[in-house]
Amino acid sequence: MQCTLYIPHLIPPRDAGDALWRSVDAPQLKTLLARAAYIRDKHTSNDALLCDTFGIAQQLNNPLAPLLVSHQGVDASSDYWLCATPVHLETRRNALVLADATTLRITAAESAAFVATLAEHLREEGLTLHAPQPDQWYLRSNITPAITTASLSSVTGRDVRPFLPKGTDSARWHRVLTEIQMLLHTHPANDAREARGMVPVNSVWLWGGGTLPAAVSAPFVSVWSDDAVMRALAHHSGCGIAPCPAVIDPATLEGGAHLFSYESLTPLLRLGNTQAWCNAVTALNQNWLIPLMDMLKSRRLSTLTLVCSDGSDVMRFVIHPGDLFKIWRKNRYLQ
Repeated sequence: MQCTLYIPHLIPPRDAGDALWRSVDAPQLKTLLARAAYIRDKHTSNDALLCDTFGIAQQLNNPLAPLLVSHQGVDASSDYWLCATPVHLETRRNALVLADATTLRITAAESAAFVATLAEHLREEGLTLHAPQPDQWYLRSNITPAITTASLSSVTGRDVRPFLPKGTDSARWHRVLTEIQMLLHTHPANDAREARGMVPVNSVWLWGGGTLPAAVSAPFVSVWSDDAVMRALAHHSGCGIAPCPAVIDPATLEGGAHLFSYESLTPLLRLGNTQAWCNAVTALNQNWLIPLMDMLKSRRLSTLTLVCSDGSDVMRFVIHPGDLFKIWRKNRYLQ
């Protein structure tokens, strides 16, 4: 049996890594990182990694939008689709920072009000806005735009300006984004949110554009995740889907390859909540790494792979039962 752990931002950026690692109580994780074979992954982003893992052919962007909207029950078999995730942009000094979109708690009524206003305007641009979930919006276009975009996860907690759409059609999409922001700025639903002490929904983030891929496949028998992207990929690949477990119970695992995904560390680290990040990593060590390392020691697990990132690189750590006895091995990445 094989297990893969996909945990973005389990490895902190090098400029903060030493101090953070000293404060994390995670001996099993540190043993894994020290004794595993370290492979610098070829992928430059988590979205590219996921598309490659699930056998999705590269387009101008990583085409996650049509897979996501199709998983939500919308027919995405034709035209071009683009994620238009509702977000809050916050001005900080000379930066325009994208806050964690998962904390907005947009209600169904708010979403319907926002979408009604935006859809009418976007229709003039030849764009159709769909909102199958209050916090998951998508744009459909019958023309494939010549733009490249950055994923939502890669921009959270960062200045968005360097990551705005690029390409020969970028000027048009910058204008569309500006017009969306103006409509949201004066929207009564945002006035009501601010009256309740909530931040306004003042923009959308465009990412994941493409047409529906011809094929999606995966080398896993099951995917354990709460992430919408991961669950959509698992659905389209035909492998089993289960919620992200608080504790990995070896008794629930059968033969084959299993993928466990935990993506809640990214906003904690990006938004500067380092204590919560440390607590979450300590909990992952207790609830995931201890049972999996025990399975490795008893050879019930033949391979344990950890895939993570530090915000710039995707990294892969692969460990086999025999590697646990290589006490002389020190991972160069952690030096």
